[in-house]
Amino acid sequence: MQTQKILNYLYGEMNPQEKNSFEQELEQDRHLRNELKLHEEIDKALNKEIKVQQFRMKLEEIHQQEFGAKKEKVLNIQNKWYWAAASITVFSGTAVYTLMKSANSTDRLFNRYYEVWQPGLTTRGVETESELMNIYQLFESKKYEETIWAINQMDKSTQHSPKIMLLKGCTLMELNEFDHAIEVFNHFDSDSYTLYTDAGKWYKALCYLKKEDTNKATNLLEKIVEEDNTYSKEAIELLKKLK
Repeated sequence: MQTQKILNYLYGEMNPQEKNSFEQELEQDRHLRNELKLHEEIDKALNKEIKVQQFRMKLEEIHQQEFGAKKEKVLNIQNKWYWAAASITVFSGTAVYTLMKSANSTDRLFNRYYEVWQPGLTTRGVETESELMNIYQLFESKKYEETIWAINQMDKSTQHSPKIMLLKGCTLMELNEFDHAIEVFNHFDSDSYTLYTDAGKWYKALCYLKKEDTNKATNLLEKIVEEDNTYSKEAIELLKKLK
């Protein structure tokens, strides 16, 4: 359904009301914007390949008109232009394939496996109910910058509690600050296991995936599988798609 909407939008097949509605949806949906960008890049690559094919046919037509009587010369010239055009076509086709493969191994896989973490309302230890309720409401309302601000106002021991660290890392992901999110998720690399360790490692792997650092993503996913992490099943699936 979304793919058809994107194609209708790209090819001007929407009426004004549909176009306005779709553009409003784009403003609110980051994944949809990424999908639109991918389709635009593929469309550009395919258009280039079509133009190369048309250019090649035109060259062959010109050379047949100009040198048709000189068979030997025509053969050499045609061979020259054939291989030049073929090289460009192969390059263009490779670009499309690479683009598709890249999309399958980064953004599309990220969008497929990423789900916004649901923190729940359970309180533990030093985490006070009023503070958490406020932060959760901000997070669930998608007020991510305000969520980070509220977390930073908490006392240091509460900020570094596993649940708050996981929430902060996931909030940074929603803000597309994946480097900072990874720094936060590093908290879960310690040997001290908590209820939130599995999720912290999983989201860290997804950060690497989003950054197109497939080596680090793969290494971490393999550790998740070895440790029989809660996300082992998803990690196994993802590893197969990355190979």
